[in-house]
Amino acid sequence: MLHLMKLELRKSHIKQYIRASMIASIVLLVLIYFVAFVAQVEQETGFQQYKNIYLLTSAICMIFFSILTAKMYWRVVVTACREHQSSSNAANLKPLLFSKMVLMMCLSTVAMLFSIIPSFVVFGFTEAILPIVHDTMTAEFFFTFLKTFLVFTCCVNGIGMIAMRIGFMKKSVFTTIITAILLCAVLGNVSIASYGNDQLNLVLLGAMTVSVFIVILEMMSKIGRLKTI
Repeated sequence: MLHLMKLELRKSHIKQYIRASMIASIVLLVLIYFVAFVAQVEQETGFQQYKNIYLLTSAICMIFFSILTAKMYWRVVVTACREHQSSSNAANLKPLLFSKMVLMMCLSTVAMLFSIIPSFVVFGFTEAILPIVHDTMTAEFFFTFLKTFLVFTCCVNGIGMIAMRIGFMKKSVFTTIITAILLCAVLGNVSIASYGNDQLNLVLLGAMTVSVFIVILEMMSKIGRLKTI
């Protein structure tokens, strides 16, 4: 399986995903400073707090990665099925499909991590030297946001996997994207509302994890049918 994952990393669509993630990191950093400056100029008290700035930008980042990840899930699954469409051995497709889905989960998690964390670190560093926001970053704030970020990351994988399965069932990448957007609208608000609420975070975390495993197991159990699509 590791060999299959290494081969998948060399493909162009994975490289495009990585490039898009790098661009997202730069855009996110610009967005953070933009929100902070606008809040200061307009005297918008709600966004003169690090918590609200980080939550807003993280939610936007979650939407971007959810749509991108859903599309990539759909693409790698369709590609795997097409590559083995003429094969009579469904067992060959099973490890390939599983390795591709695991790779995408790992890739989306790492991509979101390296898009959000550097942007927040740079902003936090400049705030320590020349602050824009009249607020204080505490250890409690970082710990709470870290937990929320974990929920955002799980939501990205959950949304991507569910949207891919629905889009794959309808044989439409457009349906995949629309489903991802609708799920983002719901789960994005829930994720923001769960900030600081450990019980709700655990429920959401568990729901997304279970959803991912259900989709993977369901697709693994229908290998023969998937090959005919």
